[in-house]
Amino acid sequence: MKKNVTTILLAALVMLNASAAMVKNEFFTLTTPDDSWFLTNDDALRPYGARVDVARMDARGATLELARIDYIEGAFDPLLYLTHQVVEKKDVFCRAATNFTDIYESFMAGQVAQCVQFKKTSNHYTYDCEATAFNIGYGTVLVITAHRTGDPSMVTRVLNNLTFTVDTTPTTTAAQCVAAASKVVARHHLPIGNNEHLSGAELSKDSSTVTLKVTVPYITKENVNVPAFVMAKRDAWFKQAHESLKFNLLLATAAREHKNLRYHYIDTKGNEIGTLLIYPEEYAQVEKQQVAKSAEAETKNQEMSTPNAEANQLVEQAKPTEVKVQEQPIATPAKTEAESVKTNSLEKPQEVKIVTHVVKQGDNLTRIAKHYGVAVSAIKNANPSIKNDQIKIGQKLTIPRD
Repeated sequence: MKKNVTTILLAALVMLNASAAMVKNEFFTLTTPDDSWFLTNDDALRPYGARVDVARMDARGATLELARIDYIEGAFDPLLYLTHQVVEKKDVFCRAATNFTDIYESFMAGQVAQCVQFKKTSNHYTYDCEATAFNIGYGTVLVITAHRTGDPSMVTRVLNNLTFTVDTTPTTTAAQCVAAASKVVARHHLPIGNNEHLSGAELSKDSSTVTLKVTVPYITKENVNVPAFVMAKRDAWFKQAHESLKFNLLLATAAREHKNLRYHYIDTKGNEIGTLLIYPEEYAQVEKQQVAKSAEAETKNQEMSTPNAEANQLVEQAKPTEVKVQEQPIATPAKTEAESVKTNSLEKPQEVKIVTHVVKQGDNLTRIAKHYGVAVSAIKNANPSIKNDQIKIGQKLTIPRD
């Protein structure tokens, strides 16, 4: 009996030593499956968010695999956020990254997410990495994982224990975004660029206008020329309107629902400096101008690029085959005008236009197909080199168009 008790106590002691570790903040909780993982809280994102680092080491103390979870208050478009932070290497972790794949859609924490894979070399080891971005309520999550190339990855077991403690209500309308932003700024200001902070958000009673109160810390009401200040703000807004209206989900929903945008600029003492009002017709015009610029740039790219061998082969295949028929001395009745038109339309071969598209950051087959109005399968058939729907930045694609 005494031996059995000792055995049970030893087993309990082993289980205690192999117990899971947990880290918790005001946004999410993460628990590891056992004590082979190291968990740390990083204060880099406070007070606007939280960051947790988790890693597993080998016997020499070198990193076998790791994960980093970022939560940022403020909802941003996951695709643009991932492109900006990871693909464009604004995030410190990605500075030495290479071999980026195309961004693709996935799921994490029950949310639709945007993902990209890449490689990274550190301390003579190569790591297979993946970055995933998605929205949770009125927040943006970025998860970066890395495991040593050739070794099995177990970090998924850790991420399965990631739970969010914030309000996860989707913010898909302007009213929902305003309500969520108001809760955040009640606790602290939200940075919105140029050292400015969002300190209030409100939807008018008739739901026609979204009002944003913006704190400007670098000037005061007494030392500013208000008309000049508002005009400068207006010019600056339109210069970055195209990206802002897509990147920031609060502005994106307001634009999609054709609401007015009113900016109340105040100094740090709460004194109102000036007001800027943007109408839906104005930022709709910005979008049209941006589409026109993109089309012009695309045309220039097409003019500068030359069709590859596959495109030339496709053109040759599209040409009608001439068939010589020996004439027979048989009288045929005269065709009516309608029959003549019908015969000519059938005899006329269908012309296939070939367009060369140069893959840019953020492109994928679905987006390219939608842009040109063709099926994804048509693009894949015209480009046999495409494997598993993967395309690379700078790759030239042949786009068949009727």
